[in-house]
Amino acid sequence: MIILLFVIFMTHGLAGDRSSIRGMGMARTLNASARGLDALGINPANLALPGRGFMSLNVLSFGTDVSTELFSYDAYQDFFTGDPSDRSKPRFLTDDDKNRLLSLLPDGFGTTRTDLELFSLGFSVRLQNFGGLALGITDRMGMSIDLPKEYLRMFLFGFDSTGSTYDFAGTAISAWWWREYNISYGIELRLRHPPVRSIALGVGVKLIRGYAAVQTDHYNGIVGVERTGLAEYRGIADFSFLSRRSAIDQLDPDRGATFDLFPEPAGTGFGVDLGLSLELGLGVRIAASVTDIGGIDWEKNIVETSADYAFSFTDPFSSATQDSLENAFKGKNSPGSGFSTNLPTAIRLGVMAEVQRIPGFSGVPGSMLLALDINQGLFSSMGGIVEPRLSLGLEYRIIPLLPLRTGISFLRGDVARWSAGFGLDFYAVTLDVATENLSMVFSPSSFSMFSFSLGLRIRS
Repeated sequence: MIILLFVIFMTHGLAGDRSSIRGMGMARTLNASARGLDALGINPANLALPGRGFMSLNVLSFGTDVSTELFSYDAYQDFFTGDPSDRSKPRFLTDDDKNRLLSLLPDGFGTTRTDLELFSLGFSVRLQNFGGLALGITDRMGMSIDLPKEYLRMFLFGFDSTGSTYDFAGTAISAWWWREYNISYGIELRLRHPPVRSIALGVGVKLIRGYAAVQTDHYNGIVGVERTGLAEYRGIADFSFLSRRSAIDQLDPDRGATFDLFPEPAGTGFGVDLGLSLELGLGVRIAASVTDIGGIDWEKNIVETSADYAFSFTDPFSSATQDSLENAFKGKNSPGSGFSTNLPTAIRLGVMAEVQRIPGFSGVPGSMLLALDINQGLFSSMGGIVEPRLSLGLEYRIIPLLPLRTGISFLRGDVARWSAGFGLDFYAVTLDVATENLSMVFSPSSFSMFSFSLGLRIRS
């Protein structure tokens, strides 16, 4: 619980791809278009490609989002903030209201998720014919909660006089916080024979220090009431679940640890990024990478929470029944053995085009870049998403020092997310701002996702 509260606080308190503010404004369409420090952790091959300046220093960049699939803020206001005609009076929901509220939730379960990526320090340099080198320190934090709609159904309807059963299978909580020290290198090889004009190769090596992890191994839970006579009932409860957690001392106030910017980790690991980028004619480039290959071994402060209860009762108010129900819902904590988690390995494919270099488009004013990405996650652990993600991005510089960015992304059948951002791109300093959900600006009462990113870079 301490770990979860910490992650929630950090994410709400500050507002992979999220610390690249330029990429966030383009719906995280980065695989072929990232340059310099933006390529760190995305595609190390792009470090060898020319960008704006030969050296850059990241002062501070962060990106965060909070999203839910349960229901929107507009639905919350409609059902849970009082009578629509007079907010000072309570609203009593009818069965039609309750069923309409349930219809807003996805079938099965809905996911509520928070993510925070803090790129605290980074440095990159491009050495002309010798390629490009980058170093960076990034913290990744987040939490994901999967809740079946049966919880809300039980809250709204309770137990029917004819008997009711609620199934909470699929409930899951995960949380993560790790810091990576990344050193990446890319080199470009010029070719004499089209259609491929150059090929860039890159590799990144990461030292991982894990600070917190919560992982649900499995969760099955059923609670219900059966009618056994004219006015007699029997309650049933059947729970079986297991979760594991590991955390540094300073996340547990009982240990009395003091705050430390570089605490002793609860887990350690190793990661690798591999990248490829090909330049074709007509201002087109295609790219591919595999990122976050590796894992974390957790060995410190391991706690397992488990339950394996199956019982029935006729007196819900007896102390024995209440103790059994409490243990069934909460489980019991016990010391656990070390465990391992995979990093959120992902396969990334991308293509980009510099519009003015394409024949017939040289007369377009300013500078325009179009990009398309497809990302496929391989593991759901540590914040990974295994559903494919498609994104389209645009950057347009009609005024050279004011790049305007936008994009659209699609994930696991969800509604399209519209991103936007801009930069103040001076010669030596760049300030970027972006959001991955611009609709929250135009429809603040109906949004179900908050997203914001900010970054400052220095270059020469």
